[in-house]
Amino acid sequence: MLQKFLTASAAGALLCLGTEASAQTAPAPKSPERTWSAGAEKVGAFTTRAWAARGSGVTVAIVDSGIRSDHIEFGGALAGGYDAFTGRTGVSVVNDTLGHGTHVASLAAGRADGRGMIGVASKARILAIKVFQGSSSSDAVIANGIRYATAQRAFAINLSLGGGQSAAIKSALQGAINVGQVAVIAAGNEGAANPSWPARHASEAWAKGQIIAVGAVDANNTIASFSNRAGDAKDFFVVAPGVNLIGAYPTSASAYAYMSGTSMATPIVTGAVAVVKSAWPYLSAKDVANVIFLTSTDLGAKGVDPIYGRGLVNLERAMQPVGSITAVGATGSRPLALAGTTSAVTIGAMSAAQRSGALSGAVFDSFGRDFAFDFGGSQLAVRADTLALLSNAMDRRLDAVTEADEKGGVRLVAFAFNESDERLDQMSMAYLRADGSGWAATKGAASPLLDAPAAPRLGLRPATADFAVARSMLDRSASSVAFRTAFGASDSFTFGLTHQSRARFSETLVAADREVVGATNVQIEAQRQMDRLALSLGLSFLKEYGGRLGESSSSMFAVSGDARTVSAQFGAALALTDRVTIGAQATAARTAAQKGLENGLVTQKSETSSLAYAVTLAAADMFAAGDRLDLALGQPLMSQSGAMDIALATGANLDTGAPIVERRRVSLATDTPETRLELGYARLMGATCVGLAALSRFDADGEPGRDVHAVMLRTSTQF
Repeated sequence: MLQKFLTASAAGALLCLGTEASAQTAPAPKSPERTWSAGAEKVGAFTTRAWAARGSGVTVAIVDSGIRSDHIEFGGALAGGYDAFTGRTGVSVVNDTLGHGTHVASLAAGRADGRGMIGVASKARILAIKVFQGSSSSDAVIANGIRYATAQRAFAINLSLGGGQSAAIKSALQGAINVGQVAVIAAGNEGAANPSWPARHASEAWAKGQIIAVGAVDANNTIASFSNRAGDAKDFFVVAPGVNLIGAYPTSASAYAYMSGTSMATPIVTGAVAVVKSAWPYLSAKDVANVIFLTSTDLGAKGVDPIYGRGLVNLERAMQPVGSITAVGATGSRPLALAGTTSAVTIGAMSAAQRSGALSGAVFDSFGRDFAFDFGGSQLAVRADTLALLSNAMDRRLDAVTEADEKGGVRLVAFAFNESDERLDQMSMAYLRADGSGWAATKGAASPLLDAPAAPRLGLRPATADFAVARSMLDRSASSVAFRTAFGASDSFTFGLTHQSRARFSETLVAADREVVGATNVQIEAQRQMDRLALSLGLSFLKEYGGRLGESSSSMFAVSGDARTVSAQFGAALALTDRVTIGAQATAARTAAQKGLENGLVTQKSETSSLAYAVTLAAADMFAAGDRLDLALGQPLMSQSGAMDIALATGANLDTGAPIVERRRVSLATDTPETRLELGYARLMGATCVGLAALSRFDADGEPGRDVHAVMLRTSTQF
């Protein structure tokens, strides 16, 4: 039964302002009860995290006019009762004849049972304490009720009452504060500039931030005309819906009434306190209250103001991280990076670990609250750009065609500047003799000497399958210098040095740090070149600082020190005809073990082996004179063995809040390596070169079933 409720309010009495009212409506609810739960809806009680907690395991004391214990809203909710007039205990002694206490209790913790309405903390336990037999009471009785709530260790004490300053009530509240309870107190219904007592105690030092003064707002989040303002308690003052709220009423076991007042706003906040506490039982009373203060939605003048104080209670925000966020490992904690990068070599293994849950754990906010977090998701958010890979392949195709007629002894020079700051972005200079010897210097461009595939003297020179060489771990912005010396008509030796260094900004939720990362690669290669067959064998020594296998040092899975990788490369090419050449490239790499970064999640990464290979086909004059077709099929450089030992927090001890750290071993072997197919066609027509390229990545990034395809058409004209 729903009835309109009208009652008078007097100073020193219950803070309930009666009005003629019509029912509040809510957005399309998942449960019919939500249509009668406007206050809980407004503060976010039905958002995902708040609804999961719902005040479970928390007791709230409703110090009021008692409660109708058999009302349908309180099935299984009552933790006991106390009559502060007689000292008797039990739910039978707190029968509510006034209606105020029943209504207040339902707004705080009415049950979600498919009937009536829902309280903010619908799983919290209710300790009913009767301190009113009529519309007023004595300070001594109210103080007695508060002391009983303290003795029973109810975490939150709801005081929807007010009046003059009282030494007895102050003393009782001090006792509650000292044992770690939160007192949520109505600000009063006089429309005054400051809260009435005892809510006004919130600003006093002895309250330790554990008293929350509560004002009322209407459906438009405007301060209710009757509500006392924040005034000198503004730092400890919040508002909540308090106009025309539906709640349980004691005229029958299924009766409901509309009521307005700061009395109604107060249990909304009490319920919010219970929800936060139930999600993190180890939080102190001060921390719970502080979370409520810091996450409230600002209303009125910007910032904390004397009308709305901290603003409207917002449970959705209260259930999210506040302040700095840290990840906890075996030896300590570090700020959580918003996004990191993982190595293209190990991304398949890391993806598999993420899918298995091995990279899931917990992070902690500035209150030490734990939140489930998928570390793998943050690392794997940045993946290889297929279009960028295709564009790079296209560049090689066009270069191969435009340089097809170049002979030895020609110096090739090209420059490209950044238009915004006039820095040199790209540079390529080379001097190559007819026997293949010479030198080359590049920046941001492929070197004609380094990683060039083996090529026979007669026939077509194969294009490089960039994904199958060790230098694929380096950034394209790298600079290189290389020298090649010929020995007789068949043999040559190449020495090259590649270096990259750049500033990278790693961002966390609270700060951005600048770090310098880079790598140096020393490469040697011997090649034997015959008329129709060519063979090559090379070694490279890669030293990375600020990363491992191309992974960022700001990664949550970073390691300490320099990463050192030794790789061996083999190449072969056979000219079937003057216009068709087949080839093969293979790279085997081994990266030394490293210890984890201090306070990071990794304790150690073991020695890691990687493998890449490709078979290639180059054909010229296929469809028209001067055209070229290139095909490469193989596996990009991906890890074959290795392991990563990690230690990460998976939650917090419910009693102490101490992080629970778990140790895990994650395989770095890629179970389903990516298969890559590159197809390129280019044709020179006068001064214009037209190119078509296609790229297919099967099980892309080592994820089974993830196939990516791209096609690109490009033209270039020489002037």
